[in-house]
Amino acid sequence: LLYLESPFLVILNANASPKRIAVIGEGVIGLSTAFAIKEHDPDVEVTIFHDRPFNSILSKGIAGLFRLDKSTPIYRLYGNATFVRLAELWRTLGGLSGVQLLSGHIVSEDKNLLLDQEKAYADIVYNFRFLNDDEKMSQFASNNIEDSSVIHYTAFTSEGAKYCPWMKQQLLERNVTFVLRKIDSLDELGDEGYDVVVNCAGLDGGRLAGVPDDTFPIRGILLKVDAPWQKHFLFKNFTTFTIPT
Repeated sequence: LLYLESPFLVILNANASPKRIAVIGEGVIGLSTAFAIKEHDPDVEVTIFHDRPFNSILSKGIAGLFRLDKSTPIYRLYGNATFVRLAELWRTLGGLSGVQLLSGHIVSEDKNLLLDQEKAYADIVYNFRFLNDDEKMSQFASNNIEDSSVIHYTAFTSEGAKYCPWMKQQLLERNVTFVLRKIDSLDELGDEGYDVVVNCAGLDGGRLAGVPDDTFPIRGILLKVDAPWQKHFLFKNFTTFTIPT
């Protein structure tokens, strides 16, 4: 085996162009990885292994909002490519793929954090700007809003419950195979003749890669509520946020 710097991608046969690729995980990362592989080489054989039905995994309940935490060149490169891709899906499919165009705000008591956000993606998203004092005071009920800074921008969200099934259908049309089976080790698939194994197993990915303590949850509690009057996303200090879907 040839293990790359990342423990989540394993090249099992580096002597030839890969013909059989296994992706472990049916969540948003596994599906998008398989999609990218098939776009790059439509002739490669891709199999996605998943150990439980989609309705019981994390990607079923989550929604994602586009933003970047860092302004490094690699973050901005992939961030811009992602934004362009989401814009294409929205422009050509509307909401059918689960991608939506949404505006909203990020509120923080530390303006430097918002300046970092500006540096990271202000020129990628739409309508990025800081709110003035009158706008802050009229829109937000927080007791300390006068001491906080607020940015507004427009970007894309994706809802896992819609985006993942749409992507799976695209993969099925491209002859990707889905197998409901628990994988106990990466070597298991190498022994079955796969040239490349991509580990997208979420919280179970660390165990499969031999580093079980390196993969752990970093978020808190997800609540889904009925609030049709809420039309904007809202972040407070990057720890509490709401995303309309």
